[in-house]
Amino acid sequence: MTGYADVEWSTARVETARLLLRPLRPRDLAELRLVDDDGQLGYWAAATGDRETSWMRAAVTERSTGRLLGAADLCVDPWRYAATARVEVWVAGWARRRGYGGEVVRSLSSWAFRHGMMRVELLADSVNEPAQRLALAAGFRREGQLRAALPAGRTRTDAIVYARLATDSALPVRRGLPDAGELSDGVVTLRRVRRGDEDALLDERLDPESRRWSTSTRQWTAADVRVFIAGAAAAWLAGTEARFAIVESATGDCAGSLGLRMTVPAFRIAEIGYGLRAGWRGHGLATRSVRLVADWAFTRVGIARLELGTAVANSASRRVAIRAGFQLEGFARMRLPTSDGGRTDEARFGLMPPG
Repeated sequence: MTGYADVEWSTARVETARLLLRPLRPRDLAELRLVDDDGQLGYWAAATGDRETSWMRAAVTERSTGRLLGAADLCVDPWRYAATARVEVWVAGWARRRGYGGEVVRSLSSWAFRHGMMRVELLADSVNEPAQRLALAAGFRREGQLRAALPAGRTRTDAIVYARLATDSALPVRRGLPDAGELSDGVVTLRRVRRGDEDALLDERLDPESRRWSTSTRQWTAADVRVFIAGAAAAWLAGTEARFAIVESATGDCAGSLGLRMTVPAFRIAEIGYGLRAGWRGHGLATRSVRLVADWAFTRVGIARLELGTAVANSASRRVAIRAGFQLEGFARMRLPTSDGGRTDEARFGLMPPG
């Protein structure tokens, strides 16, 4: 194994089963800009084009044909990150969903480890779901979030930090919350919240009955809902929360939302919360939704215990919990904040896996 100081990074070449990573030439960038459908290459070039550190700036090409697929970088900053490298990759839109990005990240990481690196980092935009999935699939673990760390047009955006150590496995990282797709009983369908749900979710949260039982003095805004939806993928992939839209199966209308939060991951304990828009209450949709998520949590996620809490005076929510199979386990005095700045007692419910 050689140290990074002994390697001429600018001329390095890395080969995989399908790819050749060779030094990036100016005409490569000009060619790639022609297929930059989503504008992301500009961000990549801005982030990697002016460095005062050691770099491997590579063109990603198809090994068998030489066709240009994208670009990648491997950076070492000896002044700030001892034995730490950072990898960045961009793949043309037409070449995505073929595993090229993961192949690049794994091969560059292995190359860095062979040349003295102990740690490789990857920064993913907090709303860039494909990049986050790529990192996890390449064996990178989520370590935190950096505020305003990445360029986003004329502003900055947060970055999620993923890292892999030389001693870590290259196998995909096991996620705490698997993908759910759609959960349905024919009457109600649950799916992850997405763009287009904004108006429905804001309507749910601003409804007087929802505000009555809110645990915050602050009212939701349209911007809050957009952030909530944009962050759903990152929360799911991090294993902290699954954010579902409650959809009426017959019409496709978004009737409300349901969240499953991992409150005590080490003990496999999660908590459920839900809310419906006014026009969809009283039809059993909330009960059906809780049952669907409970079954998914026990059979797919491996949850050992589900919990649910609601204000003691919220009789409608308490009925949902009981009809969904939860048992009342007690009361917690003054546990919940209220929308008027006060406190109120909470009824605590629990549900165990069947059998």
